[in-house]
Amino acid sequence: MNLQGRTALITGGTGALGQVVGARFMREGCQVATSYLFEDELKRLSPEFRNNIFLVRADVTEDEDVTALFHQVRKKYGRVDILINIVGGFLQQHAVKEVKTKDWDHMMNINLRSVFLCSREFLQTLADNSFGRIISIAAMPVFRPAPGRAPYAVSKAGVVMLTQVLGEELKGSGVTANAIAPSILKTPANVASMPDEDSSKWVAPEDVAETMLLLCSEKGRSINGSCIPMFGGV
Repeated sequence: MNLQGRTALITGGTGALGQVVGARFMREGCQVATSYLFEDELKRLSPEFRNNIFLVRADVTEDEDVTALFHQVRKKYGRVDILINIVGGFLQQHAVKEVKTKDWDHMMNINLRSVFLCSREFLQTLADNSFGRIISIAAMPVFRPAPGRAPYAVSKAGVVMLTQVLGEELKGSGVTANAIAPSILKTPANVASMPDEDSSKWVAPEDVAETMLLLCSEKGRSINGSCIPMFGGV
């Protein structure tokens, strides 16, 4: 799965999943850049990670920021071959009748609009259509709807539909678009917030990173327009 000479842009690469993915891709020889929004995000990065990744402040729900983000990464590395859309958010459980409009809009913006804007910019600026990868994060409720999850589930379902449409539009090229739908990621924050749950059934971020590597490899070239469920034992 050697990615020597490739450049990957990860949105939200400062989070628990993003850091694992970024480090894994760097071990395969990939140049990695990530967006971040708040300065506090940088405090959780190890010095080694921070020194080897290109960090760009950007709000990926805003057109101008996304354009500037890609411009800076291309200026640094000359190209962007892989886009990994990890930026996203989660809303606590509320029945539809209780959901506030601002919360609905927030979920659509951070989970879906960000993927649309970054995917569009990636495709518009892709230097070589012989290779390109878009990987986005969906979620288990796309496959298993549950009460109280409407804004989150609908925004993630939009990610899946966008991925499927992109898959159709990119047929016959060397560019693919796919999504991964994990259940609960086994991160320190999730373990701490749900101490009574059996975290051994959750999905390791390392497993998600390996799946992303497969999608970016030559062996993954025929996987396009798909959403891969990764539920672990949940």
